[in-house]
Amino acid sequence: MKRQLDHGWDVTQVQAREIQQRLATQVSKECELHDVCLVAGVDISSPDAHGVATGAVVVLHYPELELAESKTAKQRLSFRYIPGLLSFRESPLILAACERLSLAPDLILVDGQGLAHPRRLGLASHLGLLWDKPTIGCAKSRLCGRHEPVGPEPGCSAQLIDGNEVIGAALRTKKWSAP
Repeated sequence: MKRQLDHGWDVTQVQAREIQQRLATQVSKECELHDVCLVAGVDISSPDAHGVATGAVVVLHYPELELAESKTAKQRLSFRYIPGLLSFRESPLILAACERLSLAPDLILVDGQGLAHPRRLGLASHLGLLWDKPTIGCAKSRLCGRHEPVGPEPGCSAQLIDGNEVIGAALRTKKWSAP
């Protein structure tokens, strides 16, 4: 999978925020999915004792969810973890794994934020711009915004709102019971 856009990754925190602010203006908030046949999921591992992590991409045929292709890449993480700047830590490794793909997914699910980010450019949105592909951020925790309580059953959801803007949704993925 080839990048359609690129920028340097050896940047300061200030430069990273400037890149996010500049790129955020290019993120489409429209649903632009057409004929989805291949869906990819991307994530990285925690770094080992030497700071080396593994990035992985798995591509599935949709809607069958049968494995089409998977690739990994290993490298040392050069950008330390800073909330709101995760894409500068994880993107180079995810990009390295995805560049090994022979297939081009139609949609990419990312373990990270999309629009639900203070500058509206989380890891998912950042990768989507770099590839010019639709991405969905599926983060495990909330970085910004508020939502109403989410029902206890799987599939229940609530809009995630920051100011007057809907930036995502909180989704219940497994049954919840009060402690």
